[in-house]
Amino acid sequence: MPSPLFTQQLGTRRVTIVATERLDGDVHPQRVAGPDLLERQLRATGGRWIMLDEVHSTAVVDVDDVIDHDDRDDPGVVTAGVGDVLVTCRPAAQVAVWTADCAPIFLLADDGTVVGAHGGWKGLADGVVDVAADTARRGGGRVVAAVLGPVIGPCCYEFSADDLRSVALGTHAHPAAIAGRTTDGAPALDVTAAVRTALAHRGIRLDVVGSCTGCDDRWYSHRVRADMGRHATVAIIEAAP
Repeated sequence: MPSPLFTQQLGTRRVTIVATERLDGDVHPQRVAGPDLLERQLRATGGRWIMLDEVHSTAVVDVDDVIDHDDRDDPGVVTAGVGDVLVTCRPAAQVAVWTADCAPIFLLADDGTVVGAHGGWKGLADGVVDVAADTARRGGGRVVAAVLGPVIGPCCYEFSADDLRSVALGTHAHPAAIAGRTTDGAPALDVTAAVRTALAHRGIRLDVVGSCTGCDDRWYSHRVRADMGRHATVAIIEAAP
């Protein structure tokens, strides 16, 4: 199993968050056949993942409503629905956000709710972090941890001023607070700063930030290397020993 990014006890369960790497294989659910995808998931984390067909939206899918235990063992079942925010309260499950530069965000609430969100720049501009925060608190729980998996850094993410203003609006940030420079000196978007600011606006601290997908070729990068493959950030929920 990949090295954990974060581990948190939530009552009677434990949540461990890991990020697969290029060596674990492409886990793009639209490019990898179901049986091969399942084999890669089992090899990486020992379990079947629940994922979404991500479309750069703010749509929420309660995977507990659409996936039962038997379905998760069926290699023909690849995704649980279309959207970019997934939520579960299962006592045991593995939920994943697949990316190759975008922000994979996980929020953990003290009532056992686990939320995963896919934050591309369009999703950030549309308020996907706010939606994720609201979803994590829907049962009255308090968000006790926030994790950002491997994500492109400003060093590698040249970005236009107009689009940056849109992201700033959707993350409650001043444009200057989420602006950066690439290693070549071009204007850039700091995705981590945007996520951190959006979470702080909701009173949530960002606890963990993964490596830059553009700088570190352990992960896929669509923008820097034109990779077609995807890695995943996975929350493994299990009964606490």
